[in-house]
Amino acid sequence: MLRRLGYACLSRSVEDSSPRGTILRNATPERLRALTAANLAGLQRVLELNVACGVRMFRLSSDIVPFGSHPVNALAWWVEFAEALTEIGALIRTTGMRVSMHPGQYTVLSSPDQRIVDAAQADLVFHARLLDALGLDMRHKIVIHVGGAYSDKAATLERWSAAFLNLPLHVRARLILENDERLFGVEDVLTASAASGVPVVLDVLHHRVYAGPDADDALADLMRAAARTWASARDGVPKIHYSTQAAGVRTGAHAEYIDAAEFAHFLDLAPEEVEFDCMLEAKAKDRALFHVRDALGIAP
Repeated sequence: MLRRLGYACLSRSVEDSSPRGTILRNATPERLRALTAANLAGLQRVLELNVACGVRMFRLSSDIVPFGSHPVNALAWWVEFAEALTEIGALIRTTGMRVSMHPGQYTVLSSPDQRIVDAAQADLVFHARLLDALGLDMRHKIVIHVGGAYSDKAATLERWSAAFLNLPLHVRARLILENDERLFGVEDVLTASAASGVPVVLDVLHHRVYAGPDADDALADLMRAAARTWASARDGVPKIHYSTQAAGVRTGAHAEYIDAAEFAHFLDLAPEEVEFDCMLEAKAKDRALFHVRDALGIAP
């Protein structure tokens, strides 16, 4: 049963609100400070729109604090911007909004190269620090993929679980693991969950690409299995990612909007007893959410 419907990172309805960054050679303390201040102000405006429009789920951009996990950013930004962060966090908490973050493809815990793992761990610590600085509890999650298979999926999953268990406890408490479309299907990340205790976020389009034409036959059972990995009440209800395949491009690419009829079919397939929050991943961002909500009569 659908609880919250959300969108990711950027609003198409709020002008000049997208996070801005810089290149490494220009990343002076003054430049990083100015960008962080502007990005937090833009985030505040987006969240205020979300509240006004009844959007109770949102993914925060990893670019709010430029070079947040890189040594070039030596600012104690969580201290310098404590007032803005506290205000934004209060808005999220008091309105019942749920937020998440999703580090990029280079945050890989499963790599056999320890330097890559160390960088991934630093990036995850940064993401957790931002959510902590907002004063948010552990229902507000950080989504991550397994990464490359390195010619041995079983060994890679073991490395991922070992690296996960080596993270600080407060970081582990925020992580959730997502299936991908090529290498690690839902069953694979369920295996990692059994070894590590990490909750699983099921991505529907990734599953459909990975499993092929009959993917929906197993979808309800996989949703139940993924939901069982959210065993702690502190984690909140399970999260699902949903997107529509873009026409005429590579398999797995997100469309501009969500196909409303296809989404309605997905909701029909979802087990009634499984409560979940659903993140829509579409290029039109909030406009895609408003479109599907209007088309299907989904209440905010």
